[in-house]
Amino acid sequence: MVAASALPVGLVVVALALAGILGAIVPTGVYLYVEPRGRRQWAVPGDTSRTRRAPLLVRFTAWASFFLGQAALPWLLLPVAAAVLVQLQIRLGAGGPTALGITALLGMAALAQALFAARLLPLGVRLLVGDVGVAPRARRLGGVSAVILAGALGAGAAMYVLPGLVHPVLRATLAWALVRPIVAFALASLVHAFLLHRCARWLALRGRP
Repeated sequence: MVAASALPVGLVVVALALAGILGAIVPTGVYLYVEPRGRRQWAVPGDTSRTRRAPLLVRFTAWASFFLGQAALPWLLLPVAAAVLVQLQIRLGAGGPTALGITALLGMAALAQALFAARLLPLGVRLLVGDVGVAPRARRLGGVSAVILAGALGAGAAMYVLPGLVHPVLRATLAWALVRPIVAFALASLVHAFLLHRCARWLALRGRP
């Protein structure tokens, strides 16, 4: 019984590890291509070509920008899934106006995340070349991510606190296909926005005479 119950947990851990490794290939490749080309922007008196590079925080945040940014295209599957669920509810008559509204709201939230993820790719490049203009983008990213997180958590809580609001099958589908991915991405985006803000402050101090 113990071995049988432990097997799925092991499979989940292995699947997550493989997903993390595969997901890191593209952002690492982009980072290794861009980072050496931006080193001259970080030149200081007395440095060498081996030591001339951005601070670790800036480099990690840029890599995180590439990591999250690569999700822009696959993340478009979430609003597509939401649109399909809306059509099914309308045709089957299985959802009321509230259920349709929650599904559409989650779809729009996922679409907004995909659009913002696409903007993270050039943002990572700008970080590596020491662009001081990342501060406004960090604030916008943090604000939008906070709103999306609050909306997704509110929609998920409403579905479970008010059982008659959404059909049980639809509730489970929305929770796994939309709410949880949206919340996870919003949390990651908030952490990334915080790192961006720290980088922006450091770049602003560096640019002062």
